[in-house]
Amino acid sequence: MYVIFFGIGVGFVVLSLLIGALVDIEGGPLAFLQPKLIAVFLTVTGGVGMILSARWDSFFSAPIVLVISVSIGVVIAGLIHRFIIIPLHKAQNTSAHDKQATIGITAKVISPIPEGGYGKIRYSISGSFVTSPAKCEDGGEVKNGENVDIIYIEGGTYYVRRQVNAN
Repeated sequence: MYVIFFGIGVGFVVLSLLIGALVDIEGGPLAFLQPKLIAVFLTVTGGVGMILSARWDSFFSAPIVLVISVSIGVVIAGLIHRFIIIPLHKAQNTSAHDKQATIGITAKVISPIPEGGYGKIRYSISGSFVTSPAKCEDGGEVKNGENVDIIYIEGGTYYVRRQVNAN
């Protein structure tokens, strides 16, 4: 029985890699139904069951081996969900941002923008700092360390305008 669990778990992993995550459930009360967690559970349960059955067959009865292997499978799948899948999902959601949401925010020039040329800006969005290629909207020069406003984005280049000092 444990060989079957192990085989199904490994087969499920291979199938998931080949087909992709077609039926991925992101969260909520059914988060444990994610294919990757089912594969981990089946693989660990099968592996632990095989080890316990082969090594300590005289020490543990079949129902105890089943309870131990299922328990360890649940714990390992839960730990992987809690400490790997959830943080990766959060990182994925926070690292990508809508470029259009940056229009109008202030950035700092971290690589000078020469007249008619390109430089680099750094700005903060959603608690993360991002660097991007930039060009001055009027084609002028912008020195390193100057604050600029992002005006528009075209082809991955951020067009910026120097901030007017109120002094």
